[in-house]
Amino acid sequence: MGWMRSQQRLEPGREVVLNQAPFSFDLSVMDLYLALTTGGTLVSIPRGMVQDPRTLFPALAAADLTVWVSTPSFAQFCLAEPTFGAGMLPRLRRMLFCGETLPAATARALLQRFPEAEVWNTYGPTETTVAVTSVRITPELAAGPDPLPVGAPAPGMRVWVAGPDLAELAPGEAGEVVIAGPQVSPGYLAGPAAGRGFVSLPPARGGGTAYRTGDAGYARDGQLFCVGRLDRQVKLHGYRLELDEIEAHLTRLDGVCAAAVLPVVREGRVQHLVAFVVAEPAPDPAGAFAAAQQLRHELGGSLPPYAIPRLIRFLPALPLTPNGKVDRRHLEALAEQRDAPPKG
Repeated sequence: MGWMRSQQRLEPGREVVLNQAPFSFDLSVMDLYLALTTGGTLVSIPRGMVQDPRTLFPALAAADLTVWVSTPSFAQFCLAEPTFGAGMLPRLRRMLFCGETLPAATARALLQRFPEAEVWNTYGPTETTVAVTSVRITPELAAGPDPLPVGAPAPGMRVWVAGPDLAELAPGEAGEVVIAGPQVSPGYLAGPAAGRGFVSLPPARGGGTAYRTGDAGYARDGQLFCVGRLDRQVKLHGYRLELDEIEAHLTRLDGVCAAAVLPVVREGRVQHLVAFVVAEPAPDPAGAFAAAQQLRHELGGSLPPYAIPRLIRFLPALPLTPNGKVDRRHLEALAEQRDAPPKG
């Protein structure tokens, strides 16, 4: 926490920090202790307010925030409100994101709405006491394609991209993100053996305990890039697909603000993919089919035909869990409703 406090140049006794995540969610460690260790004020958003614009935005405007801490999905939800910007939060100077991938389009929109604020992308799983890397997303970085970097390691931490033998891969080569250092937990309550991600490193690799995150990534120019979860790979018609990669291609298209791609499973097999998209401007119901076909056509310029979702559905916003992450279970239910066979 000292690393993050000094990096963010917080002013003792003057900061007002947003708490969006429940205290049972590890992201709250970031906002709670940033406020406590600087003598600042913590402003908590109640669970019921997270998806209720009628109460959420007046509460944010009254909070006089200086530091924003949330998931990227919650920020994307807020961006759907036209007045969400520097006029609503004139003292906001820092926005810190963790818990999910920060899309470049979201970062660009935030930098435009809050020209005086810094946007920081951070990364780290619960098992490593939350964030272990960070990077400031400049307008130049945000102007590039996804994925955005998640940064360089905190002092004393070792973060590398490994192959199956835990050896560090060459820059640009994709593998599993592995973390070692003082922030790594010794294991779960039942002991280290209960946590399949915890491994003991041999002396030749620095010794101690490391955590295999299950996140796919690569390193380039001293920065870590995360490209999704290894367990979000699916097999469709014999082809292995990375759902996070398809989502990234969708969010690169003009007018797409956010996207979530899910597999539709029948009798234990993936039948096809469905994408849920937040678009600006949103197509009217009569034009939704044509808009979806246009997006599928544009995806064909960067994805093979078998990786293009069969269905694209438009939503005003992606549903969120109480933690502020995309509620994929709710989307799965929507996909099932759409794909249910006709009755009778």
